[in-house]
Formats: sequence, structure tokens, C-alpha cells
Amino acid sequence: KVGQAYKKGESIIKINSKEFLATVKQNRSQLQNMIASVLPDIKLDFKSNYENWELYFKSFDVEKNTKSLPKSLSDKEKFYLVGKGLMAQYFKIKNLEERLSKYTISAPYDGTLIEAYSSEGSLVLPGQKLGTYINTNIFELELAIPSKYGNKLETGKEVLFKSTFNTEHTGKIIRVNNSIDNNSQSIRVFIEFKSNKLKDGMYSEVDIPLGYIDDSFSLSRSLLINDSFVYYAKPDMTVGIKDVEPLFYDDETVIVKGLEDGMLILKSYIPGIYDGMKVKIVD
Repeated sequence: KVGQAYKKGESIIKINSKEFLATVKQNRSQLQNMIASVLPDIKLDFKSNYENWELYFKSFDVEKNTKSLPKSLSDKEKFYLVGKGLMAQYFKIKNLEERLSKYTISAPYDGTLIEAYSSEGSLVLPGQKLGTYINTNIFELELAIPSKYGNKLETGKEVLFKSTFNTEHTGKIIRVNNSIDNNSQSIRVFIEFKSNKLKDGMYSEVDIPLGYIDDSFSLSRSLLINDSFVYYAKPDMTVGIKDVEPLFYDDETVIVKGLEDGMLILKSYIPGIYDGMKVKIVD
């Protein structure tokens, strides 16, 4: 059922395997008969390995998974067994047993079923989707980052995740796609978070540290005029214009170069402002 939690190794769904199990047992029995038929020859021609084959035959159980055949002690013995078809029959059984194991789907890790497309007694077809199972402690988030920042993205770098529940979590970059999307000119980045407080499908905000820019300043985007200069107060209390170089934008701020420590930047835009205009500083 949707929303049901499972522990690692617990069966999520079981498919009726009686018919296929009978086929597996039939092939095991055929291998057992083949071993019985070659035991006399092994006793005569390969005495040194007869005891191993005899013990294998006596412990053979058609109800259990087939154990590995005794190892051949010579090339002659190996050629004999291959010629009798024992090796081919053994690997046929292992193939059938592998398929049989897929009739029971077990949880690969602790998690929750978030989608279910089958119910008890329903018919299951090859290739049919039965449901979706997720790990509720590990989440992966895919982001599209502008390609110009691609050289600053490194696997293993820590990332801050802010969820819609006003909680913060620390994750790390686990993969970076080397190709650039032709339409958006962005790079896909995959981030992993581990927390039992997160939910699949929730909105989030992510802070990815891209590095440091020396001699730079962070300003409100409203103070940057025409993306090229800012107004500031000169020592004689007149307005001056300072050309700056914008380096990075986010929703509210811009990082620029070209300013000096101690420079008095106008906090808000003044209608009709011009270069040389008299101003007064108010604490």
C-alpha cells in the first residue's frame, strides 16, 4: 500500500512462482541424474576426485539452491564433465534460480512505498511497473547552474539546503554533468542530502559556495545604476559617480569590484540626483 514503510531485506511484494519453481526443480533433478550416471566413470578414471563428487551427490537437494560443482583436478576430468553436459546443465540451473529470486522483491534499504500499481491477486506482466520505492533518509536534488560557474563546481563541496519547513540541512555535491544544455546554457548538478525530516517533492532553496572574490563588495541591486556605476558621497559632501564591475547577481544583492574601504554609498536612490549635488549624512 502507498505510504507503507519497509525495513531492509523485508519482502515488498511476492509473485506466485509455483509453476516456475517446478521447472527449476525439474532441471535440478536432471543434473542429479546426470551426476549419478557419471559417478562410476569418475570412480574408475578420476579416483582422486571421486570422494568430492560422491559427497556432492549425497548432499544434493532439489528443494535448495544448487551448490557449485566440485572443482576438476585435471584437464582430462574437465573435458569429460563438459562433454557429458554437466557444466551446461549447472549454469542453466543457476540462470533459472536467478530468475526465480526475482519473484520476491525485497527492500534494498529502509524506505517507503510512494506509488503502488498492483494489488493482491492481480496479474503481473513482464515489464510492468509495480510501484515506486524510495529511501526516506537520503535525497538527491538536481539543479541547473549557469555554465559560467562550471569551473567553480566541485564534487564533495558542502551545500546548504533550506526547506519549506524552515529547516536547514547540509548536503554535498555528488555529481556534475560535464555537458552544457544547448537551450539554457546551464550545467546539471546533483546534490545529496541525508535527513529524515525531508520529504520527497518539497520545494527548497540551495546555497552553493562558488568561492571568494578578493576586494569585492556586496550591495543591494537597487543601488547599481545601469549595471555600471553607483552614487557615493565625497568628502566635501557632494555626490560622486563611481564606476564598478558587477561580478555576481542573486535575487537581492550584487557583488562588485571597484569600490574602496570607507566609501560612503548612498543607501537609497534620490529623485533628480546628479554628480556634484550637495547631500547631508543622517545617522
